[in-house]
Amino acid sequence: MGTDSAIGCDVETANPVAVCTELDPESKSLEAKFCRQEFHIMSWTVAINHATVTTPILYASSVLTNENGQAGNAMLYGSTLICSLFFSTLIFGVVGPKKGLTLSMGLYSVYVLLFAVAAQLCDRRNESNGACVVGNTYQLPVNLAGALIGGIGAGVLWTCQGAFFTNCCQRVAQAEHRCTSQITAELAGTFALIFLAAEAVVRASATILTKNAHLEYPIVFHIFGAVALVSTLAFQIMASSAGACSKAFSAVRQWKDPKTWFLQCTNLTFGFAAAWLGGYVGRNILTETLSSEFIGFAGAMLSALASVLSLGFGVVAKKLGKGPVLALGAMAFLCLALLSRFVHPKTWGWGVLVFYVLMGIGRAVYESTNKAIFADFFPGEKSAGAFANVFVFGTSASTLAFAFGASNQDTEELVLLITFAVLTVPGYLLASLMKRREDASQAADSKDASVSV
Repeated sequence: MGTDSAIGCDVETANPVAVCTELDPESKSLEAKFCRQEFHIMSWTVAINHATVTTPILYASSVLTNENGQAGNAMLYGSTLICSLFFSTLIFGVVGPKKGLTLSMGLYSVYVLLFAVAAQLCDRRNESNGACVVGNTYQLPVNLAGALIGGIGAGVLWTCQGAFFTNCCQRVAQAEHRCTSQITAELAGTFALIFLAAEAVVRASATILTKNAHLEYPIVFHIFGAVALVSTLAFQIMASSAGACSKAFSAVRQWKDPKTWFLQCTNLTFGFAAAWLGGYVGRNILTETLSSEFIGFAGAMLSALASVLSLGFGVVAKKLGKGPVLALGAMAFLCLALLSRFVHPKTWGWGVLVFYVLMGIGRAVYESTNKAIFADFFPGEKSAGAFANVFVFGTSASTLAFAFGASNQDTEELVLLITFAVLTVPGYLLASLMKRREDASQAADSKDASVSV
């Protein structure tokens, strides 16, 4: 028998999903193989597509003017928030996971292409670091339009991806007769590895294409837009129509469950940290210490580190439980906040890359262990609403943070980042305690019912 330290799971009694209960051993093996294949198709195409989106976010406050870049990022995260909260599960329930993912990846592609157009609309750049100083009149509206479209895509994508992922985990667990929490830890680590490795390659290519191939930023982002379209078509052609059901506004209904709130600290911390790194650290520390040309390199290093660590964290989570890994991520985010503001990093030279190392550690935990926790706590039909909430809270934090950044209110952003980093572990422990009590109560009720029969 296998157990998870936070939730507890008995392989002999676990019943993740009834999809293959009646199948013979050979059919179960084929079912597991098919589900793992679907998982890898989804992972690679989503990873490549999403990597083309996160790269413009990283460059926004430098390739565009700081105000226009921060405003665009605020619009991106704000529209993601609204879509995740009110429309994502409705769209998911109507079109299903495959069409939902295809639609959202297509919208992502449009965002990248419009960002490339906005990057062309820079009238004057700083000759020393390449940052846009004066933007064309149309730079802001074009960037905002693209960000709105991309935010809608993000809201739909992560709800569909979360349900797709949870469905694959449950079917594999049942087919292989293993505990679902073990499968979520394994596949969450694998997804994060692929996801972040693709991100590292795309971000590194941005630096190579601009610094070594001497291509202009608009051309580079047009190339990324084309790559995003190709990955969208690849998913549509190669993936099957995975079945999963959902109800509209399930994200909002889950707010009645206190566990939903206790588990959000990691998502809120990541949202504030991502905005802090992209806005404050990228422009005020990295660009001034090195130059904007190294933003892609630093982001690639972050993603590569997170990619490697996510797989290792999956192994650690299976052996020690997910709590210690979550605590490590919270500590990394906390160090990022404190060191970037309360010391003098502009004198560190290449040492400023330590902020991207810390973010890489936190990102690995967020993408792997954190999402595995939500798959464990909210299985089956609850998964769509649960993963919608992951992005409702995370994008709420980033939206607020980018709004602070656009108005130069850095202190407020920093305080919120530190607060939620500190609350992450207590929140997880409280949610785990509630989960164990609920499971014990359900087990007692089932035992009483069987005795009475």
